[in-house]
Amino acid sequence: MYKLCKTEQSAARQRELEEGLLRAMEDQRYEDISISDLCQQMGIPRKSFYRYFSGKDGALYALLDHTLLEYERLSLNEEDRKTEGINILEHFFYFWYQRKPLLDALESSGLSGVLTQRAVHHAVAESAVPAHYLSAVTKDMRRHAITFVVTGLMSIMVSWHNSGYDRPYQEMAQLAGKMLTQPLISI
Repeated sequence: MYKLCKTEQSAARQRELEEGLLRAMEDQRYEDISISDLCQQMGIPRKSFYRYFSGKDGALYALLDHTLLEYERLSLNEEDRKTEGINILEHFFYFWYQRKPLLDALESSGLSGVLTQRAVHHAVAESAVPAHYLSAVTKDMRRHAITFVVTGLMSIMVSWHNSGYDRPYQEMAQLAGKMLTQPLISI
């Protein structure tokens, strides 16, 4: 796992290490990257790495979690979306379109599913779906509904990425919106 940083300086250093892992993943498969190689490439001692992460998986989870938190922070700024004329699903697809290097690195290492798992974990922990959409359901049902929606959206996004972004993000948002609001049999 990874440590939660208490200062801005340590948080910035942790992010640098996460970005170093991403850069390494752009050239190598994740399983071929060693912590020693990563530290050597970044010019840091191993103990600096372990100050923030329990291992390589911890750095990967931190990278994914921080990316998901960035998405959440940006998506919560509804005023910005309104002035840009972008809805929440368009924002979702545009955000991930801009993260192509991360998605490429995950796909080349067979780790796209880990991103989906982290997204579900994050969404369930944060109760990402507003309560007024699911007010009549139990807590357990809410968790299943969130899992269903997030897994579906992440799968559509990964498939879109793997197709080389063959459609504009606005069209992908419309397609996902139909899937979320209409019975699937009618689409």
